[in-house]
Amino acid sequence: MEQLIINAIENDWVEVYYQPIYSTEERRFTAAEALMRIKDENGKIIPPGIFIDVAENNGMILRLGEMVFEKVCRFIRENQIRQYGLQYIEVNLSVIQCAYEQLADDYIRIMEENSLSPDLINLEITESASVSAKKTLLENMQSLMSYGVRFSLDDFGTGQSNLNYIVDMPVDIVKFDRSMINAYFENGKAKYVMDAAMHMIHGMDLEIVSEGIETKEQYQTMEDLGISYIQGFYFSKPLPEQEFLAFIAGTQPRSAVSVSR
Repeated sequence: MEQLIINAIENDWVEVYYQPIYSTEERRFTAAEALMRIKDENGKIIPPGIFIDVAENNGMILRLGEMVFEKVCRFIRENQIRQYGLQYIEVNLSVIQCAYEQLADDYIRIMEENSLSPDLINLEITESASVSAKKTLLENMQSLMSYGVRFSLDDFGTGQSNLNYIVDMPVDIVKFDRSMINAYFENGKAKYVMDAAMHMIHGMDLEIVSEGIETKEQYQTMEDLGISYIQGFYFSKPLPEQEFLAFIAGTQPRSAVSVSR
C-alpha cells in the first residue's frame, strides 16, 4: 500500500471526487465536498478507507492533501463554480495536516497562485484533530480565517464527541456524522441527544449539515428539524469532476445556473 501511494504521488494518480450538498432553504445545491481518491497502475480507484491510515502513519498524507487542495483550487478556477450556483467547496484536513505548522502558509500560497477568492473554500477539521494538535490547529485556523477561509467541524457524533469542541473551535458549520443520523432513527435516547445538540448549535448561529442521508424519510425528517444542508446518496454519490459538473448543471433551478445546458 505504501508503494501504491508513492506511485500515485509520483505519477499524479490522485483524483478528486465531489459530493453535492443540498440547501433545504434554497432548494438547490449550494456546495460540495471534495473527496480524495487514488488510482493504481491499472487505473482502478482505491477508496480512502484503504489508504488514508497508511498515508497518515508514514506522513505521505501531507503531500496527498496538498495535491488534492491544488486540484480543488484549479477546479474552482477553471470552472468558475459560482456559475453553477455553488458557493464553496469543502476540503478535508487530516489529523496530520492540522499538526503541520506550515499548513496555512502553503494553502494561502496555493490559493494566491490560482487567484482564488478564499470564500470559495471551506476546510473541514475533525474532533480528533482538534484534540491532538489544538495549539497548532488554532494558529493555522486563525491565519486562514484572517485570509477569508471558513471552517467546518466534521464527523460530529463520533469518537469523543461533545459540545466543547464546538465552543472551542471557531467553526461556522457542524456536520452530523452518518452514524449519528442512523442512531436518530434507531435509538430513542439518541434522538433526544441529537435534538438537544441541534438546538444548541442553532442557538450559537452555526449551520448544520446532515451527512449520510440515503432515504426520502431521512431527508424529510432532517428538513422538518430545520437542518440547513443535506449530503448523502439520497441526492448523489461522490462523482468525478466532469460527471459532477454535468449533474449540477442538470439538476439546479435554471435561475441558479448561468452556464448553458
